Amino acid sequence: MGYIAYVSTKDGDSLAVRKLPNGEKIDSLINGTEVNVNSEPVYAGNRNWVQIGTNRWVANEFLTIIKGARVVANRSSKTIGGGLRVYETRLIDSRNQVVNTVRGISGRVNKQTPSDIAGSQTPLPFGIYTFNYPGIVEFKGGEFGGVWSPVTPTFNTGRSEIGIHYDPSALLQNANSGTAGCFATPTVEEKDTMTKFIRAYKPTHFIVYEG
Repeated sequence: MGYIAYVSTKDGDSLAVRKLPNGEKIDSLINGTEVNVNSEPVYAGNRNWVQIGTNRWVANEFLTIIKGARVVANRSSKTIGGGLRVYETRLIDSRNQVVNTVRGISGRVNKQTPSDIAGSQTPLPFGIYTFNYPGIVEFKGGEFGGVWSPVTPTFNTGRSEIGIHYDPSALLQNANSGTAGCFATPTVEEKDTMTKFIRAYKPTHFIVYEG
């Protein structure tokens, strides 16, 4: 057996990885992290545990399986636009096939540490978000680059009014480069790729993590 799941904690906390079911803690995974589950659940310590690697077990209740189309953004160490961290973003259909890839950015260029604080202009917190209107890309001008798809976090956070759009300032390399806290594609070509995917495949979830 084997399937993909995502770390999903209500408070956005990290998830403990243990050497054995209910055993010694050896690592932790941030909210939203994609994992490959390769075992049936094993009951121990009043919880079900699943294996995600050799001697690596996590509590099954803190994993979410997403069967529909989704946008999965993995924050990398690469930077563009004078310091914006690049999110390597996969556009995945309901058969778990990668349809396309784009780059994403989030937060202002001089504020690149994710935060739960409203109005901080930092990158959006790691975790799972749901699309408010799957398949819909609205028009929104100015800094939003003409496209807007709102998303809602599935975990507790002070952040709100989050969406996916295009950022015309991403590559300008000035103090306003980046977003005020949303997630954006940095070029027109990547904007068009994202827009076509959202409209055609109607993704239900947006996942952000750092792997």
